[in-house]
Amino acid sequence: MSTRSFKLTVCFEARADGGLRAWSDDVPGLVLSHIDADSLLADVPEALKVILSHQWGTEADVKPLGDIREALENQGVVPPQGLDPGFREYVATRH
Repeated sequence: MSTRSFKLTVCFEARADGGLRAWSDDVPGLVLSHIDADSLLADVPEALKVILSHQWGTEADVKPLGDIREALENQGVVPPQGLDPGFREYVATRH
């Protein structure tokens, strides 16, 4: 099988308690939530990798297409050193 790449969009939303939530219409089953934005950001690529590897039946590699933390801070979702909500894109590669 040849290597193929796919662009995925993940939505980040601020929680009322200051935490962050992530989900994706592109990847059913991806729903993450954490009080600490940095912990959530660190979990997203691995969660995507596990879900997509299972769905595709082969190893997947997932990387953000940009600096997600900086983009979320710029949108005012969370204060600096936190995470702002918004949509972010990832690239997933099927091996």
